[in-house]
Amino acid sequence: MMGYVRLIFLSTFLSVSMTSETFDAMEGEALVIKCPRRNSFVKVTWYHTDTNKIIPAEEEGSRVFSSKLFLWFLPTSTEDSGNYTCVIHFSSNRTKSFNMSVWVHPYKKGVCFPSQIRYPNDTGRGKIVCPTIDNYKNATLIQWYKDCKPLQGERYLQKEKYIFINNPRKEDDGHYTCRFIYTHKGNVFNVSATRIFISKAKHSPLPPQILFPKDKDVIEVELGAALSLKCQARLGIKKQPLDVVTWDVNNIQVKYLDFSRFHEESHFFEGYEQEYYRETTLHITEIRKEDLQANFTCVVVNEMHNTRATVRLQLKAQYEGLQ
Repeated sequence: MMGYVRLIFLSTFLSVSMTSETFDAMEGEALVIKCPRRNSFVKVTWYHTDTNKIIPAEEEGSRVFSSKLFLWFLPTSTEDSGNYTCVIHFSSNRTKSFNMSVWVHPYKKGVCFPSQIRYPNDTGRGKIVCPTIDNYKNATLIQWYKDCKPLQGERYLQKEKYIFINNPRKEDDGHYTCRFIYTHKGNVFNVSATRIFISKAKHSPLPPQILFPKDKDVIEVELGAALSLKCQARLGIKKQPLDVVTWDVNNIQVKYLDFSRFHEESHFFEGYEQEYYRETTLHITEIRKEDLQANFTCVVVNEMHNTRATVRLQLKAQYEGLQ
């Protein structure tokens, strides 16, 4: 009965107002997230949205606990991934709710940060602020990294929670990670946060990455049927001057094949943090037996490098006896 009442109670809050924000964190680090409300003199209740359970204040041995506007994970665990809700109680009996999604990424040796753990780009004028550090009282900033390498040199001026790049240029574009330590009741925790920096009004190539298909994928087909093979690749930041995404069949470019049976169409788009993508689709009007022996290769080229992914076709199981 109490669980039923709690569910109604939370549902009432959620029906009033809801906004959403996502936090990505590394496994084993401290994470402190803040309910997006500046006034700290209001009452705040935190819930685990997926279970509708209240997250209590800190007790002896607590790892996950709430304190006014803040929700603490000391340290994070992959099991913490999920949805959390803070409910603000105003003196007028009005409430407002905010939904927070937390994703904890497992630590991988040799990877300084998962690609998902990124915060928005700064101004592009050279000042890069360490994300989230204001949530950690008396945190100590240890080191800045660019693309996982320690940042050093006279052009970089470090001040409290930010660095300043003197006269930023194209080669300064990249991922900047700040690492700091946070101490809570004598326990020391590591924290890292990454944001991408893009120098103002400039494009920047990234190592080309094919999102799909995966190399050596096998595609099931039917003889005589049409097929569309898509290849999508990330090529850089902002529109690229060189952005080739095309298909080869047995190392022959599609434009040199039978146009009545093969043709391509391509388009580009910008995604998160102005990342530039191109997607090219190979349309095959009719699958023939010789296609089952062919290699279909997506070739990607930008200013920095080239890469490729090759797929093969095979008959669906119920058609294998017809070969």
